[in-house]
Amino acid sequence: MSLTLTKEEISRYRRDGLLFPKTIMTQSKASEYLALLENYEAATGGPVKDQFRYKCHLVFPWINELMRNDSILDMVEDLIGPNIMVWTSHLYPKEPGDQKFISWHQDSAHWGLETDNILTVWIALTPVTRANGCMQMLPGSQTTGTVAHHDTWGEKNMLTRGQTISEKINEEKAVWVEMEPGQASIHHLFMWHASPANVTENRRVALALRYITPKAKQTRTDRDFATLVRGRDDYKNFEYEPIPSSTMAPEALRIHKEIADIQGGIYLKGTEKANIDGLIDRT
Repeated sequence: MSLTLTKEEISRYRRDGLLFPKTIMTQSKASEYLALLENYEAATGGPVKDQFRYKCHLVFPWINELMRNDSILDMVEDLIGPNIMVWTSHLYPKEPGDQKFISWHQDSAHWGLETDNILTVWIALTPVTRANGCMQMLPGSQTTGTVAHHDTWGEKNMLTRGQTISEKINEEKAVWVEMEPGQASIHHLFMWHASPANVTENRRVALALRYITPKAKQTRTDRDFATLVRGRDDYKNFEYEPIPSSTMAPEALRIHKEIADIQGGIYLKGTEKANIDGLIDRT
């Protein structure tokens, strides 16, 4: 028996590889979370630095709280089962007029995880529209498995390697994932997706949480990290992550750097930049 999703929604996710919009909190609660981010930015003199947009649950307690939200975990359990871990998190601000975009890609291309039972819950903290750079997704594309990508290293491409699907994309079949604050989309590891630049005068802010099962295994490095948020872990394939005591606590910063550097090597493995510390993937 499902916890929160209907049989039709589960079937649609299995067929299309995506599900949206799903309300996971009120707009006022989303505004509270956004204010926590923007208050931090105001105190530090500007937008959150790139390195803290990645694995952000290790330095922002409110993100560590949100990724354990029962409304989210009930949906995730309906799709991947009762034992759930968070592999990583990403904050995705798109500033007005910065021309940054996301090329067509799959999350699976460079994650190195040996399972396909992985999904992303992508949460809108502001309105997310076609004009301000919402995601485009190609329903049903998750059935292809991982396809060939090539690296562009484009200056305005927010992906780590500028990785881009090498096949021709039929964008006429893509859907625009527009949402209100407090709503979320769910997409499969193999989903083909992209997003254009923000051409509005307002900032777009979203948070992506990557949920996996404990059975997942990292194939690109001997060490990897995750947080158990529901159920049990019978596999011990990941080292556990701590909960930050406060925003940017000194111990949290030390742990964040250690983990981000190791996971950075996963994303860049096989490239000449593989030894660069502090990798950030800003999808």
